[in-house]
Amino acid sequence: MESQKKHKSGFSFEFFPPRTPESTARLQVTQERLAKLKPEFFSVTYGAGGSTREKTFETVIDIREKTGINAAPHLSCVGSTKEDLQQVLAKYKE
Repeated sequence: MESQKKHKSGFSFEFFPPRTPESTARLQVTQERLAKLKPEFFSVTYGAGGSTREKTFETVIDIREKTGINAAPHLSCVGSTKEDLQQVLAKYKE
């Protein structure tokens, strides 16, 4: 426990990517409110098997642009090749 005292505590918030215009609007309000708490970062999950991959990355970019807080996508490696993952990372690299 002593080693934990040497490091500053931090926290983050995780979101699911929105599926509708209404949920997109709600997420934007929520992320703005939570940004005031100054989290270390936000993260956005994938749907099962990577089904929301594109929406996940769109959400990450939107969060960064609107809040100025770093946001990270979850990467699902299930059913992906190394090359697939490299392409995804290259496409959304800052």
